[in-house]
Amino acid sequence: MTTPIPFSEAFLHYIWQFKLFDFKDLKTVDGESIELIRVGRQNDHAGPDFSDARIRIGGTLWAGSVEIHKKSSDWLVHQHQKDKAYKNTILHVVYEHDQSIYRADGTTVPTLILKNKIPNQYIKRYWALKTNQQSIPCEQQFFEVSIHLKKMWLDRLVVERLEDKTAEIITCLEQTQYNWEVVFYQFLARNFGMKQNTSAFEALAQSLPLMVLAKHKQDLFQLEALLFGQAGFLFELNGEEVEDKYLQKLEKEYQYLAHKYELIALNASSWKFGRMRPANFPTIRLAQFAVLIHQSSHLFSKILATQHVVDCKKLFHLELNGYWDTHYRLGESSSHRKKRLGSKTIDLILINTIAPFLFVYGVYKGEDRYKKRALELLQLVKPEVNMVVAQWQNLGMKPHSAYDTQGLIQLKNKYCRAKRCLSCAIGHKILQRSSS
Repeated sequence: MTTPIPFSEAFLHYIWQFKLFDFKDLKTVDGESIELIRVGRQNDHAGPDFSDARIRIGGTLWAGSVEIHKKSSDWLVHQHQKDKAYKNTILHVVYEHDQSIYRADGTTVPTLILKNKIPNQYIKRYWALKTNQQSIPCEQQFFEVSIHLKKMWLDRLVVERLEDKTAEIITCLEQTQYNWEVVFYQFLARNFGMKQNTSAFEALAQSLPLMVLAKHKQDLFQLEALLFGQAGFLFELNGEEVEDKYLQKLEKEYQYLAHKYELIALNASSWKFGRMRPANFPTIRLAQFAVLIHQSSHLFSKILATQHVVDCKKLFHLELNGYWDTHYRLGESSSHRKKRLGSKTIDLILINTIAPFLFVYGVYKGEDRYKKRALELLQLVKPEVNMVVAQWQNLGMKPHSAYDTQGLIQLKNKYCRAKRCLSCAIGHKILQRSSS
């Protein structure tokens, strides 16, 4: 029974890409000398692992692809012998050689064995990171990496996080023939739902077209009737007699508007109230969303024209009055209190909706000034406070703005959780650090 190889194929890709093996006096399994001119470019798509390599084998200079496997027989397991994309493979790099591989014309694919050529220190460090049970695999070695390298890597991760969000926004833009105001409305609605009611707010925005709300933007009462009715809150009493006069008026108005626009209300059970402060109840968020639509038209266009973060925040200074001074939920009275959209909530809107839309608009228009504004906006917003950020703070990373926290969140979510240490600049440094 063969001993399992204690690392992934991705680790061999990493070793090859950075030439972290003894590449002196290399020979194929057939005894031909190998001279590495260029190891090639890593290919993240279909086809051989590295393309555009330059390798001298037995005195002949070859140009083509390199394929890497843990065992030679993996070539057959992966059916490469049937794939024309591998026809131009000039070298097969393996950790263990257990079977010769042949081309369609019967010639042998030159094979290089890396076993006994990879320094044990790299294998040990990689294995230590991959088997670490901490949520941040390099927690013990994190302090060994310079703050300068960490800062440069986080700069890249902030952009990467915006690019990830850009992809989702572009998909929605394509579905609406690039109607920016509509897509912005949908994403803004999701943001108003915060973490607990993101899905419910998204469903509401998709079922209640912005065009319908725009026709009634001058009448706040009608906007509330549309939003609360479509959310299902006007039917949650299941026909019971309602004493709340305002609730009665909203229900009657929604029935009229729903018939006019052929709207089908959602189920109120999809909205969550548990484990949250009353000021964050979805009913309060819906009332605030109604005020936002009431007091602003072509909101995305206004944001594009706004140059300063203070002016951008002013667009979201929403204050409820009247009925909502004494209510957190429809039909349930409470003590008198003004309901405003808090500064932390506004910051989250800037981080999760405004900055990504400025960035994607810059990508779409090919204008870097909008991308730059997105990054500058994050630098002017206070750092987020959450468990992920707290973990990094315990490791000495003190964020000064949302720019910093967005990078740290991307690092944790996309690299640490998936243990993508080989793709992380910090993990890369730890793996390659000099032995003490």
